[in-house]
Amino acid sequence: MKWILFLFPLWLGAQQSRVFDADFRFSEGIYLSQDALLANTPDVSWSQITGEMVQLAEDYRLQVAGFGYKDRSYRTPYAISLDGQPYLFIRADEERGFHEFAGLRERGTYSTLRYDTLVHTRQLMRAYNPATGFPFREGWVERDRTRSLSRIFELTSGRRLPLDLPTVMRLVASESDLVAALERTGPEEQDKLIRALRIYNERHPLLLPRPQANR
Repeated sequence: MKWILFLFPLWLGAQQSRVFDADFRFSEGIYLSQDALLANTPDVSWSQITGEMVQLAEDYRLQVAGFGYKDRSYRTPYAISLDGQPYLFIRADEERGFHEFAGLRERGTYSTLRYDTLVHTRQLMRAYNPATGFPFREGWVERDRTRSLSRIFELTSGRRLPLDLPTVMRLVASESDLVAALERTGPEEQDKLIRALRIYNERHPLLLPRPQANR
């Protein structure tokens, strides 16, 4: 009887695992690790966060200006959840003073996200003499350019992979019909790559919290 009384509250407090799909809602707060995200157990509540938030829900983006912790120092957030939606940490823009997060678009083992990143370029520029056609001055010009990146987020491992044809074919290799369809797909047809991932996710549903997280 003592064992029954001891185990009952643990069973009562455990989260029930559900399929991670568009209807899944994460617990509100700040997640400091991949394990916390898989367990759906935030490490820090929103009440412990300082800063001003801007949510661009339709663009799956969220920015927090002056992000910080009120009571103590934690490491950089791994992910956050707002209104049940997960956003992964992308970068801290020190110059503009904000933390940027990107939301998951497709849901499942192989989720997708898109975000902007700064690419530093260095290009040699030459000025030519129109009379001779020869350069009379040259110098290196450095610029920061914004580049949009599409990535696959493997939820079970935390890896971010390129959203391209070779990667998607490797990930869905166990599904012969998806592989056959992808073999007829061009590398620029991203919508078909996403569709293949969506079908794979439906056939191989991911449960959250992960079963071991409830033990």
